[in-house]
Amino acid sequence: MLRKLKIAAVALPTLLIVAGFGAYMFARSAGHAQINGTMKLTGLTAPVTVLRDELGTPYIFAANTPDLIRAQGFVTTQNRLLQMELFRATWRGELAATFGPDALPSDIRMRVLGTRRNGERHAARLDPAARDLLQYYVDGINAYIANHVSDHPIELKLAGLAPRLWSVADLVTLVHFVHYTHSTNFKAEVVAQKLIDKLGGERAAQIMPLTINPDWSSQPVNAQRATPKPVGVAGLNVQWSDLTIAPDNLNHQGLGSNNWAVGPSRSKSGKAIVSNDPHLDNRILPGTWHPVGLFSPEVQAVGAAIPGLPGIMVGRTQHVAFGVTNAYGDVQDVYVETSDPANPANYMDGGRSVPFEVITENIQIKDKAAPGGVREQALKIRLTKRGPVISDHAGVGPTGDKLLVLRSTDAEVLGPVLGIEGLLTAPNAAAFDREVQKIDLMMFNFVFGDDQGNIAHRATGAVPIRSGADGGLPRLAPKDGKDDWTGFIPKDRMPGMVNPPRAWVGSANNDTRPQNFPWYYTNYVSPNYRYTRMGQVLGEAKAMTVDDHLALMRDNRNLQSDVLRGAIVAALKDDPAQRDLANLLEKWDGVDRADQAAPLVYQALYREIAIGTFLDELGPDALKDMLSTWYFWQQRFDAMVATPDSPWFDDVNTKDKRETLADVIRSAAPRARALIEAEQGKDTAKWRWGKSHTLRFVSPLRRNGSGQELLGGFTLERSGSGETLNRGVYDFQKPFAINFSASMQMVADLGDPDKIEAVLAGGVSERHFQPHQNDQAKLWANGERRAWWFNPEQAKAHAKDRMTLAP
Repeated sequence: MLRKLKIAAVALPTLLIVAGFGAYMFARSAGHAQINGTMKLTGLTAPVTVLRDELGTPYIFAANTPDLIRAQGFVTTQNRLLQMELFRATWRGELAATFGPDALPSDIRMRVLGTRRNGERHAARLDPAARDLLQYYVDGINAYIANHVSDHPIELKLAGLAPRLWSVADLVTLVHFVHYTHSTNFKAEVVAQKLIDKLGGERAAQIMPLTINPDWSSQPVNAQRATPKPVGVAGLNVQWSDLTIAPDNLNHQGLGSNNWAVGPSRSKSGKAIVSNDPHLDNRILPGTWHPVGLFSPEVQAVGAAIPGLPGIMVGRTQHVAFGVTNAYGDVQDVYVETSDPANPANYMDGGRSVPFEVITENIQIKDKAAPGGVREQALKIRLTKRGPVISDHAGVGPTGDKLLVLRSTDAEVLGPVLGIEGLLTAPNAAAFDREVQKIDLMMFNFVFGDDQGNIAHRATGAVPIRSGADGGLPRLAPKDGKDDWTGFIPKDRMPGMVNPPRAWVGSANNDTRPQNFPWYYTNYVSPNYRYTRMGQVLGEAKAMTVDDHLALMRDNRNLQSDVLRGAIVAALKDDPAQRDLANLLEKWDGVDRADQAAPLVYQALYREIAIGTFLDELGPDALKDMLSTWYFWQQRFDAMVATPDSPWFDDVNTKDKRETLADVIRSAAPRARALIEAEQGKDTAKWRWGKSHTLRFVSPLRRNGSGQELLGGFTLERSGSGETLNRGVYDFQKPFAINFSASMQMVADLGDPDKIEAVLAGGVSERHFQPHQNDQAKLWANGERRAWWFNPEQAKAHAKDRMTLAP
């Protein structure tokens, strides 16, 4: 979830390599924000008090909720102005104006998707109460930008960004951008089409994603997609380079998180406990989340917010605690449409020739050689009635007359509310459930519990009901021109559960559909390893404490390894050249510890076995796309391993031999060994998973090269893997450095009247040479957490700094 909120910062290293930057910054004490005394916030109706604790977390005390939200916008901007401006430049498609041609693909992608256009149209349709809430927050942002220029972070100038005033439409567009980051299905559809192009529909169907919900009393042989029927057009021969919205990173689509709640019968306090650790690409300091405490006569809340949105998305209110994961509801479809051969300005719809809607936008690009240092590039965007043409070139398909069009709910479902408006004040779990059901454009799994002992889970978002084929593959535009999105899954029927007899609920990006769910929901979800492990522990737990919940977040048991480890040992134990690898795995308990060699050996073998299984059929290009998309193949591969003589293990290049899984393993072992030896040497006694499985925190101003530590960066070795609750996902093409991990950890025991216990994998402030840029990341790395104060008196008692915001 939210990974692409970092794309702007990814471009900075090549653009901000400033000699002597560290010494220069250190000398500029002006880079520190004002956190004591009085600052003016135009628009307040009464003074607001902002306290900050030892971690710099702001606790805001206001006389009324509008002032509270104004102050939240002000304080968030004070801590994250650079981050917010980069976010906005990203979703508006305006990065190239500051960072030059390297940022142009991102700008084109955002313009073609219409993120800004959709957000602006949506903002105009909000009802007055929803608009007012966002306007209060915008008032706070703009008061800081306009009236406190001397307090702005010096990093903003170094990045070449000049802040501009914000609007309600900017905040709504942020929600549309979050929608885009959640909506990875179109990428999976393109991967699926490439497999059909390579193998044909019948053969490709055998390796399409497999979804399994462990909660079902019985599982179909091949779960949701038992016999997928190929649709669309064979032979499209789609390449990522054909697409104007090709993802910025083709090598990973595995956003994930864990959340769960236990009822009073499993809690030592006798109250519900809610836990959450969102997994994001959180390597760029200070991280994704902004912590905050919010207090007014109507609101009592503490938790983590998305910079740019009011309220909190993870945390605790007066009556309800909640956390989120990505639900992966399928809200996108790639359509195969046909251009009119007689009129290139038109496309065919229901047998009629219909003109494209055409939008022309001008993208500014920083260019020293151009007059004024900026040049413009015109971008023509064509749209059918279903959405933008994303293969906008000569055409695809056997005759070159096919177009790929992306249809997405964020262009069509523009409701009167965003669905976040009532989260801070819901009086109980049932009311909170009704509030989150109003969310159309963010596909979350909310897990929540209330102070009355209720626990629940609900998936959010407006998910289309489709006629004909499901949404797993590109689909032909209906021949009759009718709409094949016939409605939306009723919000109260979306996946979820309330107070189940087992006394726990949870999600781990897995298939959460209830058994016999009548609608297609998605075919792209996480394998069930993390959710199954969660259930193993929670299903046996009694009298759980906060420590127990945090320990489960740090659990390193890799259930996927149980599928393949025995076959590896059997295949290698009699091979003198590889027997040492078999011995390491035979003694291993399946726990991915940083200080052991076995997890390293297993991951190297797992990767090479997958490559060896599919390379001969797919070739290097389609293989890279499929294996880089972890969720696409892992569960299906596990099912394949259960049939060791599956035709997929046979090498099609050896006509006189029929290989099995054991042959693939034996062939993979030398490659896996070579991979490890290249990084850690030949002595297996010195091999260590953590030496390769590292996580590097970096400044947005310098991601590579010397000086990273001076700017707050540091590197640590990590246990866990992509398959464990303690998440550490690596790029399949670049093993084994981590790019996705826990961005924060939060446990809210509703029996504790004073606090939640939490830690960010980052810090509160983006400003360099201050402890609060990375201090929580260091606590997180050491397995520590801190109190985030829910009781206003405790927040006051632990305050280190005090500021007054005056009207």
